[in-house]
Amino acid sequence: MTLRLDGSVNLGAFTLKCEIASENEIIAITGSNGVGKTTLLRVLAGLVKLTSGALVIDDQIIDDAETDEFVPAHQRNVSMVFQNETLLPFLTVRDNIAFPLRMSGVNRNRSHEIAQKAISSHGISNLANLLPRDLSGGQSQRVALIRAFIGAPKIVLLDEPLSALDENARPELRNFLREQMSAVAGYKFFVTHDRQDVEKICDREIHLN
Repeated sequence: MTLRLDGSVNLGAFTLKCEIASENEIIAITGSNGVGKTTLLRVLAGLVKLTSGALVIDDQIIDDAETDEFVPAHQRNVSMVFQNETLLPFLTVRDNIAFPLRMSGVNRNRSHEIAQKAISSHGISNLANLLPRDLSGGQSQRVALIRAFIGAPKIVLLDEPLSALDENARPELRNFLREQMSAVAGYKFFVTHDRQDVEKICDREIHLN
């Protein structure tokens, strides 16, 4: 299993150039604001096309600027979590967690069964029937992170998922993320400015200049 990205993206006056090789590991993406960390995740997710070069995953061409081959985001089995939780406000916690399964074609009963098992195993059964407006920030982000791993994604992309949380809430979620990401057989990228995130969660670091 190997992910190789060797290419560039031009967005107006901004150009991001990357040469990355990844196997089954958790990679921290660090660097100053505006250097292109989120843009890199968007390339991997299929939300931004390469201007030059190619992205190859497990010997399959995912994005090739020269041949114009491009696998869209919904076909990449990607899970992405942003700095601020992105739960669907009209769905309960159970339905939010089940949502990726429903989108992949799993029927309602089976998706709810899998979601409920995840809810129970993570000790949030008391939240199952609540709407996002009834949750704290830490609870919302935990639900978003549980949802991120529910469908066995091949690529996990986390964009500063802990930065909006109170410092006291972060250690437990760091342990949770390390455990969950280590269990995923795939490619995992974690954008952060926090050295604790790098040291406690990630296997290695790529610093963008």
